[in-house]
Amino acid sequence: MFIAAAILVAAIGINPEVKPEAKKSVVAEPQVSCGIKTVGYRFTGEPGQQFRYAGATYVIPEEGWVEVVANKRQKNYLINGSTLPLVGGPHNQFGFLEVALPNPATKGEQTS
Repeated sequence: MFIAAAILVAAIGINPEVKPEAKKSVVAEPQVSCGIKTVGYRFTGEPGQQFRYAGATYVIPEEGWVEVVANKRQKNYLINGSTLPLVGGPHNQFGFLEVALPNPATKGEQTS
């Protein structure tokens, strides 16, 4: 009987010494990331303030802020005839950079 089993194993090509591996291979989960750091800008200021970004004019509403989708070629915005860079503030949880507009100057008002 033993001889018959040995002949059968040899004929089939099975190695009776092979045991299943105790360890399973672990596949790491892929890390998903986005190369876009700034999705857009959240301009905050006084209601009624106007500014230009990427060729469009925006007015701050009563809520006190406007969110604009970023144009990767546009690095500045225009307000009261001055060009200012879009740098500084923190990014919120959605990838919008916080941009605080400068306080509007009232005509005839003097600062000391």
